[in-house]
Amino acid sequence: MSELLTDLLPVARDGDWSLAQLFGFCGTIGGMLWPFFRSRTGMLLVQLVPCLCFALHFAMLDAPTGAALNGLAALQVAAALALGTRPAFRIVYLLILPVIAAAMAVTWTGVPSAFAAAGMALISLARYQTQVARFRGTMLVALPCWFMHNSLVGSVPAMISDVTGIIVNAWMLLRGTGMAPSPPESGATPMPTPMPPAAGEAKLS
Repeated sequence: MSELLTDLLPVARDGDWSLAQLFGFCGTIGGMLWPFFRSRTGMLLVQLVPCLCFALHFAMLDAPTGAALNGLAALQVAAALALGTRPAFRIVYLLILPVIAAAMAVTWTGVPSAFAAAGMALISLARYQTQVARFRGTMLVALPCWFMHNSLVGSVPAMISDVTGIIVNAWMLLRGTGMAPSPPESGATPMPTPMPPAAGEAKLS
């Protein structure tokens, strides 16, 4: 951590630091808020904020893979929003994946890009889920990958967002708020309703 702060101090003396960190912490706010939403649509809508803010943030930190993937993630979120109501949008969603793969190849910078690629692949799988618990569970696996990328490129706001997302998603899954109640089986035999005693019959005690 001391080495990270040492790297950040020279940047803090430049004019770009405040703007980069401003976008970063705006992304942090969105990244901290989305796990608290219980519906898939709500979580995805709020995820648009960190996607766009972190795209600008990483671009200013000279982290091209993170910048490109977050920018494309905003398009991915827009397509994922329609998956729950329009299954045909699965094709649109899947067509974005080769573009993401191409962006990763063009902006590859080594180990940070490897963690970003792993995180983006898992997040793409998460956003493809229409069931809330599966969505949260896959995001829970993806966020540590992004945490490693963000620590390597020196993004404190993004690391805060990742840690918050990991903790809140784990907590929500443990509470079971991501689990939808199972519908009753259609073939289940209903329980018989007790009949009242007929007139004149003695009621046994």
